[in-house]
Amino acid sequence: MYQICPLVLSYERIIQGHQGEVMDTSPKILFWGFNSDEKDRFNKFLQGLAAPQTVVIDPDQGHLLVHEILFSDKREEEPLDSDEKIMFFFNVPAEVIHKIMNEAKKKELPLPIFAMVTRENISWKFSDLVDHLKKEHEFVQKKLKEKKRRKN
Repeated sequence: MYQICPLVLSYERIIQGHQGEVMDTSPKILFWGFNSDEKDRFNKFLQGLAAPQTVVIDPDQGHLLVHEILFSDKREEEPLDSDEKIMFFFNVPAEVIHKIMNEAKKKELPLPIFAMVTRENISWKFSDLVDHLKKEHEFVQKKLKEKKRRKN
């Protein structure tokens, strides 16, 4: 089952950095928690859909703020240890996200939690966002199982 954070469509403005440099706001898909084989398989799948570039969030970025991951080369000494698989969309149009989610269902790919960078979570620590997404995902899965049980 897929999960997606509240949808915020593409940002309309260029984000200015602390020194006034223009930040790269081009669409990106960020991976968290995928091993190299899974990343390769997903990248091949995404290339077939002409999806935006992919970026891996490394464990030493896991405790950074989301905007630091997107717009800096900053790293932390303490790595984030989490087994969750997350595909995190930045500035990707909604129709592309839905196409990726729908097509991924048909493939034998690991199913991540799908989420978007929003105006709210761009200032969160990524580790806090992972915890939040995990809890949300567990809640949704529980509700879906209950609904399925009631149907049968």
